[in-house]
Amino acid sequence: MKKIILLIFLLQSAIGFAQEASLKRGNSVYIEAPKSDIGKSAAGELQAALRDWDYWKVASSKKDADFILKLDTKISGGVTWTSWGGKSVALSASMRDKNDGEIWQSEYYKASPNGSNGFNSQSAAVKKLVRGLKKKFN
Repeated sequence: MKKIILLIFLLQSAIGFAQEASLKRGNSVYIEAPKSDIGKSAAGELQAALRDWDYWKVASSKKDADFILKLDTKISGGVTWTSWGGKSVALSASMRDKNDGEIWQSEYYKASPNGSNGFNSQSAAVKKLVRGLKKKFN
């Protein structure tokens, strides 16, 4: 019984390690985003930020990528405690293998428009997401 439990544990560890290996430095990532205006725009900013970071190469197609970063966006509007009536943006990244299996999922990084981010909540959310990726993978 102990051998079976040990074997299951080792197998799970090996699978997790193999999936994490596709996220290593120098591999290529394809960014997939919602077709909304904010999704497309956030994906463009994320591509530029990932190129500046230079941890992964940004691929122009899924077939050229080692893994896919699926960007999820959540938009909320109106006057809130932290914003002055603009749209708040929350972004999350799901790292997926070529078979659409999830490798890793980030938390949502939310930003509201205010004077400290130039009233650009989308750019602020992209910066927070990239900071989270750097913290996880550097």
